[in-house]
Amino acid sequence: MIITETYKLINGIKKMYPVVQFFKNRYFPDGKVYYSEKALIETKKKGRVIAPFVVPVVGGIAITSEGYRAMEIDAPYIAPKKMITAEEREKKAFGESPESGRTPAQRENELEAEYMDDLRKSVFRRHEQMCTELLTTGKILMKHYSNGDDAAKGINYSLKYLQFFENEFGNKYNFEKRFGDMSASEKILEFYKMAAILRKRGTRATDIVMAHDVSRILMTNKDFLEFYDLAKVDFGDIKQSELPEGVACNGRININGVVMTMFTYDEYYEDLDGQEKAMLPAGTIAFLQPKMGETVYAQVTFYSKGGFKSYAEKIVPRFVGSERDNAAEVQVFSRPVPYPYDWDSWLIANINDEP
Repeated sequence: MIITETYKLINGIKKMYPVVQFFKNRYFPDGKVYYSEKALIETKKKGRVIAPFVVPVVGGIAITSEGYRAMEIDAPYIAPKKMITAEEREKKAFGESPESGRTPAQRENELEAEYMDDLRKSVFRRHEQMCTELLTTGKILMKHYSNGDDAAKGINYSLKYLQFFENEFGNKYNFEKRFGDMSASEKILEFYKMAAILRKRGTRATDIVMAHDVSRILMTNKDFLEFYDLAKVDFGDIKQSELPEGVACNGRININGVVMTMFTYDEYYEDLDGQEKAMLPAGTIAFLQPKMGETVYAQVTFYSKGGFKSYAEKIVPRFVGSERDNAAEVQVFSRPVPYPYDWDSWLIANINDEP
């Protein structure tokens, strides 16, 4: 019997095999889910104000709080769907023997589960892409479409965006000379400078995440490896089996007194226009720290038998049928808002940028 009740589908989708998202889970893990169309985000700039001395008769001196922001955000809508038609129920499935004896109802159950899992994974890819875009540009552009044809062509959309800077994105670092022309010691010096900038801001980055082309340059550079002495580059710090597909741990190095773990990130996705794109743009180097932000969610509301119902979940599946169209739809909804706690807490650079 096919499951159609949303609350049962929510419990079922939670038990599906988890899709590990490196940027989303490591840097912007799940936070609250709000019973509202809006999600609350709170950010605070880390300060380095020193405490004052006061004369004994004074109870204390108030220090002003700087850089605190609290905002209610209209959460974006992510809502992919797939159709199940009567024809699909009657066709033999991929790999199925013609003598299998499976009924159309059994095929429908399998199609529902398969489509729901595909849609769930596509939603999680969008979550990951939002996090990488936030880190590389300081903002998330969200194009809301009304139909699939417009989405594929990139036309007729409503543009909304989340922006985590005021006048200019201040987390972009520019190298003093072309990265490919630098010696190993010059590359390391640039890393020192990046770490020092973050320390001055009150942040100690612990991760260096590199696109595959950057990793190839560094990890095949004999001078770079010899500078740290291969024996001191700890390749056993993080078990490779515990990392998601497309991510590799390259060991740990000491940057300006801070031990940092190096990661190579090489994940791709298929965009709405059918083009394959890198989650992390080629040439990217990011200085980050785990749990530097979080992802909060707004409720999902839609009409069902008995009236409107709202669900405060990070991902909400739905199954609806249409007698008029003689078809059913598998739908998955999500309303995520990833954000950093501190707008100045990371640095991004690209080896392909001109100095």
